[in-house]
Amino acid sequence: MRIGKRSIAGLLTASLLLPVPALAIQQKAAKATGRVTPKQSKGSATAVIDHEHEERLEYKAFARDVRAQFRGNTLEASVKKYLNNVLKDLRAHWRAESRTGVVSPFNFPDV
Repeated sequence: MRIGKRSIAGLLTASLLLPVPALAIQQKAAKATGRVTPKQSKGSATAVIDHEHEERLEYKAFARDVRAQFRGNTLEASVKKYLNNVLKDLRAHWRAESRTGVVSPFNFPDV
């Protein structure tokens, strides 16, 4: 039985030593370079700032509409928490855009 276990262990070790397929390397390289999809565009720092400003105005309008819809309701605390979570997601989106320089649209959730 020990001989069988040793041979299986040897096969597993040998399979780890084999080179990584070229497709896996290519996929890793594509993720690392951050390829731009058709809805995204790579822009300058000022383009990213302008895009963030437009999204900030969209968020303010979105928040105003949501607050108006639930004003005077017992759900005001829930609305505040919901808007804080949306803003947190938007800020994470902006961090990614600033880091990569790739401008992409932020999709506000449906209410």
